[in-house]
Amino acid sequence: MRTRSFLTATVATALAIVFLMASSSPLAQGVVALSGTATSQEEGKMEGVVVNARRDGASFTVSVVSDAEGRYSFPRTHLVSGSYVLTIRAVGYDLVTTGAVTVATEQPATRDLTLQKTKDLASQLSSLEWAMSMPGTPKEKNALVHQLLSCAYCHTYERIMKSTLSAEHFVPLIARMATYFQDGTAHSRDGRGRMVRSENTTFAEKGTMWGQNPPVTRVELGRYLATVNLSGGRTTWPYELKTLPRPTGAATRVIITQYDMPRRDTVPHDVEVDSTGTPWYGDQTANYIGKLDPKTGIFTDYPLPPLPKGRVGGVSDVHVDLEDRLWFPITTSEGSSHFGSPAMFDPKTEKFTRLEYPENRAVQFIARGPDGKIWMNSTNTFIRIDTTTMKVDRNFSFDAKTEGAPPGPHSFYQLGVNSKGDAYGTDWLGSYIARIDGTTGAMTFFATPTRNAAPRRGKMDDQDRFWFAEYNGDRIGMFDTKDETFKEWPTPQYSTPYAASIPDRNGFVYATSNMAERVFRLNPETGEVIAYQIPTDFDSKEIIQVLDAGRTTFWMANTRSARLIRVEPLD
Repeated sequence: MRTRSFLTATVATALAIVFLMASSSPLAQGVVALSGTATSQEEGKMEGVVVNARRDGASFTVSVVSDAEGRYSFPRTHLVSGSYVLTIRAVGYDLVTTGAVTVATEQPATRDLTLQKTKDLASQLSSLEWAMSMPGTPKEKNALVHQLLSCAYCHTYERIMKSTLSAEHFVPLIARMATYFQDGTAHSRDGRGRMVRSENTTFAEKGTMWGQNPPVTRVELGRYLATVNLSGGRTTWPYELKTLPRPTGAATRVIITQYDMPRRDTVPHDVEVDSTGTPWYGDQTANYIGKLDPKTGIFTDYPLPPLPKGRVGGVSDVHVDLEDRLWFPITTSEGSSHFGSPAMFDPKTEKFTRLEYPENRAVQFIARGPDGKIWMNSTNTFIRIDTTTMKVDRNFSFDAKTEGAPPGPHSFYQLGVNSKGDAYGTDWLGSYIARIDGTTGAMTFFATPTRNAAPRRGKMDDQDRFWFAEYNGDRIGMFDTKDETFKEWPTPQYSTPYAASIPDRNGFVYATSNMAERVFRLNPETGEVIAYQIPTDFDSKEIIQVLDAGRTTFWMANTRSARLIRVEPLD
């Protein structure tokens, strides 16, 4: 398809890739565009305040974090001249309005920020902070949080806790929530994102169960939720609202840029960066593939063959091949799944190609092998595509009769391919890492040390180590495919990390948490985990690293708020 629709955002600043660093300050003298100090009457100089700068008319926001002296600094590489509005994120505090600040090219601008205690703490809490605050037994909390498709998969716990529903009223609501498209998202606080009803809602509406880990009925969940919300005439919560600590130390040394997608109802499930540094993404709720030019801030959306009215689906995972062509599964009108068939988009010709593939065998996730071949999988299907011939050259499947399969349910999520051409996938139902022999298709299962961990998204590094996030285990895991051994590192309880990266040039591994609205950075050598605070509502399914002039940066698609996020650690 050669037709394309240009959705152009306001031109943003050119993003430079060289940052001059000084040992005594986040930014060396002469490169600061805007700086100041964040203080409050209660704390004095405040560390860990996320300061956001948005230029009038711009479609992107740049964020930095105040250091131990309360000082924040924006580099000139990220702020061009103009009038900026400053906002903050610091749980428990609001910004005393100070008006716009003008950034000029001649000299640095200064604006000190005064914070005051908030009168509405409940509106600032992440889902993890609600989980920390609410009373309940471990079984009750696990039944809410540690589910493969939990409430927080689509929206924050704030909606639940501010509701006045009784236990009886929760039951039909839970049934209705189960009818929504599982890969959509509720609107963010600023009205971005989209949630749509699924096509087949019979089972969801008539079912009685809520989850599997542990099994709990909708009635049981409703009873629990009615004890922690504002039902029964309560005007406040009968428990203390607890908060996570603000960023400190290394967690303050970061620059985060969020680019607003022109279509506010875009639900970007994944992001990929090609060899030119261009981020690409798909829309999980519409048939679009798109890209962002990070040097200009211009988005370009390419419409793909549309679905019939009422058909739910879109583009899932996105991956580039060795020729920078985009591969992805796409929902088709003929298929029964909202995932779909393998497809390719060539940016050079703007041509869309859909591969011949049985409609009843949908695929979702993608990995590229060392030979350049593309692997795709979903649930119990694994295929390998020869990108030269554009044909599926291997087709593997799994069922209960597969030799060597452990007892119990199994369902496969993300794949990674090692240097031998063997694929390794996360079995999120069985909590295994499974190896698929690239030659024979034989499968071998390796149980994660933490059982019922629900391993989710992961990637293979160049040392043949498969890194993955343990969604229900609250851990980051690694499986060494050479000696077939595991290592695990804990993240905060109920943080439900969704995706893990491979190690960066410093050996750090990153993981996303929509519950905490943070990105964790793990030092595998020491086990230290720091948390970068994301400035807005946050839910990201994948982390893509790039190396800019010797510095690691990474990109994420913010499913919750229709944005692409660039994170630049300064350490």
